[in-house]
Amino acid sequence: MYFRLGALIVVSFLFAGCSRKVTSHAFPARDIIPVSPIHTLDLPGERGPLQILYLGCGHLVIEYAGETIVTDPFFSIQSFSPGGKISSDPAAFLRYKSLVTASGLDMKNAKSVWLAHTHYDHMMDLPMLLENWILPPDVGIYGNAYGAEILTNFLSPNQYHSLEGQTNGNPPVRWIDSTSSIRIHPIRSEHAPHLKLGPVSIHLMKGKLKSGYFEKTLTKASDETKQNAWAEGSVYSFLVDFVRRDTIEYRIFIQTSASHFPVGMPPQALLDRRPVDVAVLCLASSNTVKPYPVDMLRALKPQKTVFIHWEDFFEQATFGNYRLVRFTNFRKIAKRMEDAKMPLTKDSFVMPQPGTLITIR
Repeated sequence: MYFRLGALIVVSFLFAGCSRKVTSHAFPARDIIPVSPIHTLDLPGERGPLQILYLGCGHLVIEYAGETIVTDPFFSIQSFSPGGKISSDPAAFLRYKSLVTASGLDMKNAKSVWLAHTHYDHMMDLPMLLENWILPPDVGIYGNAYGAEILTNFLSPNQYHSLEGQTNGNPPVRWIDSTSSIRIHPIRSEHAPHLKLGPVSIHLMKGKLKSGYFEKTLTKASDETKQNAWAEGSVYSFLVDFVRRDTIEYRIFIQTSASHFPVGMPPQALLDRRPVDVAVLCLASSNTVKPYPVDMLRALKPQKTVFIHWEDFFEQATFGNYRLVRFTNFRKIAKRMEDAKMPLTKDSFVMPQPGTLITIR
C-alpha cells in the first residue's frame, strides 16, 4: 500500500512537468507529422478508398464502403490526478462534433465500437456518444468484461459483447463480422507499464473494478468519477479486414497500447495467408517495452505504419500545437528504429495529429 501511494506521488509530480512540442528536438522525425488535417496514404494496386479519422489517443473512426467502425472513444482532456475526479466535457464534445462533421464521416453509420481496454482514455466518452445519439442506438460494443459494468446505465439488452475467451487459445480464435464488408479478429494483448524508474515499473489502474461503483456513480455521461476507478481489465489489439466481393482489399492491424513482443500479435497463420497493409501502433509508453515497435513491425511487415496515442492528452491543444506525451522519449524511439534499419521517413510512416483524416487508397 505504501509503495503504491509513493509511486502515485512520484508519478503525479512527474506528470506536472512540461511536455515538449513536436517542433522541438525531442522528436527528430518531424517530417512524418502531416501539417494538414487531410492526408493520403497510397498503396499499390487498385481498390476502393478507406478513411481513418484520428481523434486522439486510441480513438479512430474508420469508414469503408459506406460502413463505419469506431475504436476507443475519448476526447475530454483531463488533468492527471490519481484519486481525483474526471468527467466528460460538454465543451470538448462540441469541438469533437465539429471535427467529425468537418471530416465528412457519419458516425450514425457506425456498426460497432471496439474497446482495447477500460482505462478512461480509451472509453470514457462513449457514454456521451450514446447519450447524445451520435452513435446509433443499436451499435454493437465489444470489449473486456469490465466494459459492460462501466456502461451499465447506457446499454440496451445484448448491446455489449465481452471478448473474454474469444481470442488466442481455447476456444479457438474467430472472426467477428461487424458488417458484410468489415470483420474484426480480436487478439489478447497487454498494456505497457506507464513508467520505469530504474528497475521499477509503474503500471497505473491495473487493479480490479470496484463492483457497483459505476452503476451508482455514472448515471449520466457528464457525471464525475474517480480517475483511478477505470481499471484496465483485459487488453486487446485487433486485426481488421475490409472485404469487397469476397476479396480482402485492406488488412489493418490496430494496437492502441504498446506491448511486449509477441504479445498482441496476430496468429502467424493469418499473416501467412494475407499480410497486413497498414499497422496502427501506439507510441505512448513504448520506451518501457523495448524494442517496441521494432519487433512488431518486423513481424507484421506493413506497407505503411500509422503512429497514434503520441500526443499529450493531459492538456487541451489545437491542430499544429500538440505536444508529445510525457514520459516517452521520442529520440530513443527514432534511434531504435534507425538502428533496426527502419528510419522514420514519411514514405513509410505517418504520425497524424488529432483531427487528421487519412485516406488510404
